[in-house]
Amino acid sequence: MRLSTPKFALAILLSLTVPALGEAPASVSGVVQNNDHAPLMGAVVELFGQDPIPLLTAFTDIHGHYQFSNLAPGRYSVRVLQAYFAPAQRKNIRVDGTTHAIIDLTLTSIFSMSQWFPAVPRSTEDPADDWTWTLRSGVDRPILRWADPADYASSEKDRSRHPSGSRPISGHGAFTGGSAQFGDGGLRQEALLRLHQGGAYSNAGEEVLHFQTSTTGAAFFAAGVERDPAPGDSVRAVATFRTLPVDYGSGLGRLQILQIRGGEQLALSDELLTQFGAETEAAQAGRTVTAALPFMAVHLQEAGNEISYRLATSSDLQELTDLASAGEVPAMAMQNGTLQLTRALHQEFSIQRKVVGMQLEAAYFYDHLVDPVLNGYGDVSASEFASGDVLLDPATGAFRSAGPNYGGGGFRVFATRQVRGSVWTAFEYAEGPAIALPAGSSVAGQSFTDALTGLATERTQSVLFSMHGRVLGSKTGWDAGYRWQPEATITAVDPFNTGLNAPFLSVTLHQPLGSTNSSPDKLELEFAMQNILAQGYRPVYIVAGQTLFFAQAPRLVTGGLAFSF
Repeated sequence: MRLSTPKFALAILLSLTVPALGEAPASVSGVVQNNDHAPLMGAVVELFGQDPIPLLTAFTDIHGHYQFSNLAPGRYSVRVLQAYFAPAQRKNIRVDGTTHAIIDLTLTSIFSMSQWFPAVPRSTEDPADDWTWTLRSGVDRPILRWADPADYASSEKDRSRHPSGSRPISGHGAFTGGSAQFGDGGLRQEALLRLHQGGAYSNAGEEVLHFQTSTTGAAFFAAGVERDPAPGDSVRAVATFRTLPVDYGSGLGRLQILQIRGGEQLALSDELLTQFGAETEAAQAGRTVTAALPFMAVHLQEAGNEISYRLATSSDLQELTDLASAGEVPAMAMQNGTLQLTRALHQEFSIQRKVVGMQLEAAYFYDHLVDPVLNGYGDVSASEFASGDVLLDPATGAFRSAGPNYGGGGFRVFATRQVRGSVWTAFEYAEGPAIALPAGSSVAGQSFTDALTGLATERTQSVLFSMHGRVLGSKTGWDAGYRWQPEATITAVDPFNTGLNAPFLSVTLHQPLGSTNSSPDKLELEFAMQNILAQGYRPVYIVAGQTLFFAQAPRLVTGGLAFSF
């Protein structure tokens, strides 16, 4: 019997293809679509193992397709997130060396025209979900959240046992101690309470109370409210009061700071987000000074790409999420015996690209700073500073002074990549203006005012390499990084880049205590070391055998215990 050529070729092709498929590595793939069966492009797909931290992340293509390849045998879960859609998840996906699991998921829109014009109240029988207190963008960035991501429920079991609708109150407490920076010394206690209100579709929100006290006499109090009138939109207002003992040349007193902050986010479309707001700040130390500090941000997001423009006048208030943190003592110092608030204008244009296991960013910025803060450290009492150019924290020995005005443009490039499992590595290069104290500018016995005349602005560079992840076989988290810049520079090259700005060698460890899988409560030890090698200290003034130093950041060793419920 004679086989025709087409049939014979087909038989050979099948004989070669079937064994090849059997030998290919395991994978999980599928299509993400909406209720109308239309594919969703740019949705975030996360692959989980036994650990609640995602192993891999992918973005759906123009056809809504995603794929995770070269998987080890085991059980996995897949979760999909997309702006204005409720999350979807598929659990207990078992794969071995020959499995090719196809997992298609359908996302349900969290609102429609008929629901909002007019709005339809949510029924008490509707299932509860975590959207009453968290809103994510299309690239899985937490947009509106009071708590740090680590405070979120640690596992799917936690969320099923305590959905947001049944946990109207959550909180966080901590006890920390060790050497610290300006206004942050002694044994510190912290408590934060969050009251969740409203439904998942409209009028959701939170009220927050935040306290911090210290054995040095420093204290911090904050009260805030957040409302989400519509998906993608949010209004947030926070009032904070901070007080700490200081010496500003005329004896011990108290530095008192009142801040009233507010901001709003508007989702103009699925891809375009805008944020704007302002802070009114009043500080008193011998005299009262005030400032108004606005900010604005615009984000255009699509399929893993993001184009952003930011305008800010304070480094700790650049976006709506900054309203959730206590932050450090605002940028202020003494000059000629009077308290001065740093006046700044920062503008930045950045482009981000997110692909599976990698994020790339390029940014151009332009800064102008008036009375920038110079950080210093030493053991000399403020009574020895007759010039009135120093604001001293007697508890830590840290002091602040105002430097020369400066400005200029710069750029940075940043890349982060998932190396293996939970381990990520990051690299950043930045170039821009900074204040430097050249070698040999200090003279023994000179006045502090004379020492300040040696300051100069120069264009310089900084290079960062960092890694973070978890210790294999444990839940111990670690974060280590080294940011180099010339030791003569005493301010940051890119001062508004607050994400990874700790200079020189720094290490942080997090150790959960107990089993986070059996209880929603979380007990954790934290140990942090900053500028371990004490680099960048520049001597500026020598008197009575004591030396004072300028440094961008101090050498710190802190540790503590945190509890969340």
